[in-house]
Amino acid sequence: MKNKLLTISKIGLLAFTILVSQACQEDYEMVDPPMITDYDDDLDEEVVLQKGLESYFVTQFGEGDMDGTSWDQAMDVAGFRKLLSGSIDLSKSTIYMSQGKYVMSETGGLGVIIRKDIKAIKGGYSLLSEGTDLTNRRIDTYKTVISGDVNGNNQADSGDCGLLLVKGGIIGIEGVTFQYGYLSNNDAKSNECGSGIYINGNVNSTSVELTDCIIRDCKTEAVNGQGGVAGGTAILIASGSSKLNNVKFLDNAADSRGGAIRCNSNKAVVFMNNCLITGNSVRELFGVGIQISSGHICMNNTTIVGNPGKGAALNGGGSFMLANSTIVGHDIDQEYGAFRCETSIDGDTKFINNLLISENSTAPSFILNGANKEAYSMGYNLYQRVNNFTMDVSDTAYPTLVNGNLTEEGVYKWNIDQIGQVGGYATKQAVINAVKSFNPAASPMVNLGEVFVEWMGEDAFGLDQRGVTRNPDKMQMGAYDAVLSN
Repeated sequence: MKNKLLTISKIGLLAFTILVSQACQEDYEMVDPPMITDYDDDLDEEVVLQKGLESYFVTQFGEGDMDGTSWDQAMDVAGFRKLLSGSIDLSKSTIYMSQGKYVMSETGGLGVIIRKDIKAIKGGYSLLSEGTDLTNRRIDTYKTVISGDVNGNNQADSGDCGLLLVKGGIIGIEGVTFQYGYLSNNDAKSNECGSGIYINGNVNSTSVELTDCIIRDCKTEAVNGQGGVAGGTAILIASGSSKLNNVKFLDNAADSRGGAIRCNSNKAVVFMNNCLITGNSVRELFGVGIQISSGHICMNNTTIVGNPGKGAALNGGGSFMLANSTIVGHDIDQEYGAFRCETSIDGDTKFINNLLISENSTAPSFILNGANKEAYSMGYNLYQRVNNFTMDVSDTAYPTLVNGNLTEEGVYKWNIDQIGQVGGYATKQAVINAVKSFNPAASPMVNLGEVFVEWMGEDAFGLDQRGVTRNPDKMQMGAYDAVLSN
């Protein structure tokens, strides 16, 4: 009996301690001054950030006194939100997250606003982890979900919230799924309309780098009469950059312009390697997978396929560097096809060793749209039809639909034997040289192609999307390579 009474007493004391701890924490957070920022938003005061811990531990419901010092004292989702948005310096901190669902607001509307560097956020840890042990991690088994599902109905709709609004800082995120981000008609406005990850800060100090992540089932609805602003459902960049390595964009829906990704100014940059974009859609037009209205994108070993909508799978007036990638226009898009380009002559669009096809027999693989537009094929692309453009002599025309399919690995697998005579095959070095030559005048980063190669490393151009080593002297077009012999 005494043992039972002692146990009950400990539980009661623990509950009281947690309540007092939470109350004190909330009181402290309420008096936080504004964050320092180089970006001209709604804050104009400076603050000296408090030094953060080297490691923070987070579970969905929290543990112990929830100070984040270990798994046994893990923060809960409310503490996690405050950690991201508050005045603690996280530039040297890693946040470890266990499996669970972390909703980014208690109410519908915008998600968590971040204005600072965060060294790393890492998901995929088991709930059974103890102390500071980091060995029990499997991101596919122990799913960490940053969610907008406020109303708890497992879909993005009215009452839900957006996910992250990054208005400053260099942030690394690994092994996390972003899901059910949503913005309603009232919140989808031109300067804050991304329901997933929205990036708009000082171009030199604002970047989100995702590794081994998924962004899925997010939705953005437009303000009446302003459908053009409600795009980039998964990632919308107004100013800053996003570096995406092995990221999947699945089943996101936009009102228009960018079912998954959108750049909306010359201060916006996207790097992509080993990525998959499928199942995304737009209600109206343009960039069913990606829309670069203005800005710059570098892409390697990326597959864009199976995105239902009209206005091209990849579209925009910005600058494009495409290498070793597969772009497939959807069957319902009979006019614009795979890649619709409106790059001005002061921009820079180049593509090499890609598979550019359309499932619709009348749609182009590539269309250069409008007067005073410019693009360059650097060769070794396989295509079906082009409009207003002349391909390179080393490109291969194949008007018949390529027979291929999206595998469980997320790569569009096809057999080059069906093609017949090929105009030429790229070498690894030729691809690297072409990418390094990419240098849009309006880019906020000088020699953008070289920066992209440095980020990935040259070896990445000798692999396909699955990580299979290509023949460096005879590389198959697109993100899938069967390793062709000499």
